[in-house]
Amino acid sequence: MRRFPQQNFNHGVRREHDARAFKRQLVMLVCGLAMVGGFVVATGQHFKANRYGYEGEKLNAERARLIEEHQQLILQINAATAPASLERAALEIGMQPARPSQINRARKQAATERATPETLQVAPVAPKKSRKRSVAY
Repeated sequence: MRRFPQQNFNHGVRREHDARAFKRQLVMLVCGLAMVGGFVVATGQHFKANRYGYEGEKLNAERARLIEEHQQLILQINAATAPASLERAALEIGMQPARPSQINRARKQAATERATPETLQVAPVAPKKSRKRSVAY
């Protein structure tokens, strides 16, 4: 590169090379890259936290919906097993209500079955084995 004027007094002077300057620049570059990397990681964590927050809200809404559905199903089960609906369903398939004489007869029959020795069955009992315990001192 040509400079004008060429007759200046210091055109032959050379600057000395600073050996520590390269090391300082390298340290500054590494520190800058570490900071940029930290910012990138922090940004990634921030976006993940936001995404998890939205997913948590979706799960809470789904949980509330499922709890409501569960309560509706319990109400349907209670309505289906209510005595009035059971009686209606029994009449639809041709069943008839029990007469009082049938109920008393069943009670008497159950009472006599419990009292007779033929109906009582006793399971055989195996003798207990004695265990020897070892005592450690």
